[in-house]
Amino acid sequence: MTRVVDADGHVLEPPSAWHELPDDRRPRIERDANGFEHVVVADTEVLAVPLGLLGTPGSKMSDLDAAAPLEDAQPGGSDPLARLADMDTDGIEAAVLYPSIGLYFWALDDPVAAVAIAHAYNDWLASYCAADPARLHGAAMLPMQDPIAAAAELRRAADQLGFPAAFIRPNPCMGRVISDRDYDPVWAQAEASGVPIGIHEGSSVIVPTLGHDRRLDPLVLHAASHTLEEMLACAQLITTGVLERHPDLRIVFLESFGGWAPFWLERLDEQVFGFGDYCPEMKLAPSEYFARQCAISFEVDEATLPAMVPFVGEDRIVWGSDYPHHDCTFPGAVAKLRETIAPLSHPVQEKILGGNAIALYDL
Repeated sequence: MTRVVDADGHVLEPPSAWHELPDDRRPRIERDANGFEHVVVADTEVLAVPLGLLGTPGSKMSDLDAAAPLEDAQPGGSDPLARLADMDTDGIEAAVLYPSIGLYFWALDDPVAAVAIAHAYNDWLASYCAADPARLHGAAMLPMQDPIAAAAELRRAADQLGFPAAFIRPNPCMGRVISDRDYDPVWAQAEASGVPIGIHEGSSVIVPTLGHDRRLDPLVLHAASHTLEEMLACAQLITTGVLERHPDLRIVFLESFGGWAPFWLERLDEQVFGFGDYCPEMKLAPSEYFARQCAISFEVDEATLPAMVPFVGEDRIVWGSDYPHHDCTFPGAVAKLRETIAPLSHPVQEKILGGNAIALYDL
């Protein structure tokens, strides 16, 4: 029987996820007259979005008249039993879970608060996954504002909570870019724990994001940020020697469409002849590092997926439902994916449906 594994599902965190934190570190939600919910930590706003729409499949983020509060969102985002029922509806055996609100604490400049929030979130996520540990798997939040603490939290999440993954954003954090040498302890711990790092963007006007300086409208900002941020992160991890120094580090690029990978790797390979001397730590071609250590997630309706397989590699492709976000396909994600990959051979379809995710996350 073909196994179906969602490599990038999401939870939608309820306020109870942070209830044990002290007031100065506890995220609070303030709803304005336009239906936007502002997530604030102390005096720092990290997110302003209609959270109810963010957690309602099929909704439009531009339809503010339909903006429901967080508590009216798809129940499975915060209730694991409801989620398991929704997974059954779509024929999903297991899911690896990333945050929604939790993507945006990257904006914090207070390392102490970031560490406390990550610890609380990971504990809450572990309790969510405990509803069915064979089917629900957490991706740990890492407080990269303090790389030493982030490495320790990664170790705790892997050893004590049983998480098979961790995530970071591709954007700068407190002035550090993803290739900063300060992050080496995190990469080393990921190698030691055998845990892949998911690179996951989230469109934002608060977190430093490519294109924000161009005053882009929300459509273009959302389209550009997810793809371009992950393309740049891929290039930085390869050309600055991160993957060379950490050959057992595994990276998966999530929710950015997968079609960029062949073009970008060919472009980087081509640049080596004229500019490779600027990257002395890079010993292999960029495409070789990707083939050795990276994977990428495609959307269920990404029509170019079958054509990309020969260039990305049939073992490098996973898929993500993005459930319960507004732009996910629910119900019907797996049915749509099967339609998308129908031109491929049955063995390759099985890898994309679940085999690759099982290998990536060691499920």
